[in-house]
Amino acid sequence: MQVTRATVLPVLVRVGDAEVSPAHLTDPFLGGLTVGYTLEPAGRRRLLTWPELERSGLPHRELWRAAAANLYRLLERVAIHGQPPALMLSLDGLESSALLAHAFWDDLAGSVPGDLVVGVPARDVVIFTGAHSHSGLRKLRRAVDRVFFAGGPHLLSSDLLVRRRRRWEVFAPEWEPPPVPGSPVVPRQRMSLSNGSAH
Repeated sequence: MQVTRATVLPVLVRVGDAEVSPAHLTDPFLGGLTVGYTLEPAGRRRLLTWPELERSGLPHRELWRAAAANLYRLLERVAIHGQPPALMLSLDGLESSALLAHAFWDDLAGSVPGDLVVGVPARDVVIFTGAHSHSGLRKLRRAVDRVFFAGGPHLLSSDLLVRRRRRWEVFAPEWEPPPVPGSPVVPRQRMSLSNGSAH
């Protein structure tokens, strides 16, 4: 696989994912999530390794900058689906990568009541609402639980995340949405509160 500035993209990866080994190039993101790197075109995406980066001759910081620039170009194709109080992103299977694009969420901040809250249960699933929307939070909680109950590749986080001061944190609301009758009970991953900015 040839690594070039024009093709590299950032992807969110769960710590402990079977896909990830110490040989893979990752950067910290938030708690149990890290940033890996893959290449376009899509095809069968796999994560870049440190040896591949070394062979490319690209410095690590330059790789990150190129990946961020490519992500913003990809975001020109993003679509938002659904109706308030909860909306979903569509982005070629890399929906969760949008969490790394601060300007994208800056533009969306005023479109929901309160701080932005997202569910990102898998690499290709992002649903969002506002922290002041009880019905929106209930929908997010139900959607995240269903994805984790179904299982599958590239699961990310069973927690909801909130964006405050341009940083993602684990959402710990004073008001917790009650369980939906008949919905599966999924144990929550615990993630430490930390700086969500990748660089």
